[in-house]
Amino acid sequence: MNVIKSSIPMRSKPDLSSNLETECLFGETINILDCYQDWYYCKLLTDNYCGWVPKKYLGEAINSTHRVVSNRSYLFKNNDIKLGYIDYLPLGSQIHITDIDYFWAKVYLGNNTNYKFAYIPSKHIIKNDEKIDDWVSTAEKLIGTPYVWGGRNSIGLDCSALLQLSYQTYGQSIPRNTMDQLLLNKEIITNKEKLKRGYTIFWEGHVGIMVDENYCIHANAFHMEVSKEPLVNILDREGKNNPIIKIMNFN
Repeated sequence: MNVIKSSIPMRSKPDLSSNLETECLFGETINILDCYQDWYYCKLLTDNYCGWVPKKYLGEAINSTHRVVSNRSYLFKNNDIKLGYIDYLPLGSQIHITDIDYFWAKVYLGNNTNYKFAYIPSKHIIKNDEKIDDWVSTAEKLIGTPYVWGGRNSIGLDCSALLQLSYQTYGQSIPRNTMDQLLLNKEIITNKEKLKRGYTIFWEGHVGIMVDENYCIHANAFHMEVSKEPLVNILDREGKNNPIIKIMNFN
């Protein structure tokens, strides 16, 4: 089945008050493993994350052709911006395009929504087999986005989701959580004095993305948003309690 809302919460238990584990984005495919009342226990195929989601947010399985690579984009009722929009799609949403021109792309929404088709600006999407070489630029566009523990929607996210969503525009799907991202087969950088754009800094339970040799982008609870700041400032705050455990080259 596919997610038919902008994003939906995946929780640790079939209860609205339980912990937010992650979020599933529009068009992502989910495998159902179990059910309980109005909930499904399922696996998100994008990153194999498992948890409980409300049944009402899932619908027809649709093969995606494109991905949203802007922070957010609106689904318009027709190919006319004056006619209003239906909903928004966050970065990372997966969509099926039936027609496209220079300005508009026609999106098939399925049979589970009030509108079977909608339109999205074609500049906000790329084909599934395309990539953005400078994936760090995606992270830079998210500066100022509020920090949310477990958040994976571009209106609010955490540090590992920032890396996952940004790197997805490079054409590679990676795990959701920092501890799993640490296990990726990437070049390990041992010289901390020669940092570059696209290097990632891992602490225990935290990750940041280097913009250049000095500045780091990370979603963090200190600023409660995605911020860009000198790496030395982060190291001063972390202190000896949470030293760098790995630097990896994601280029």
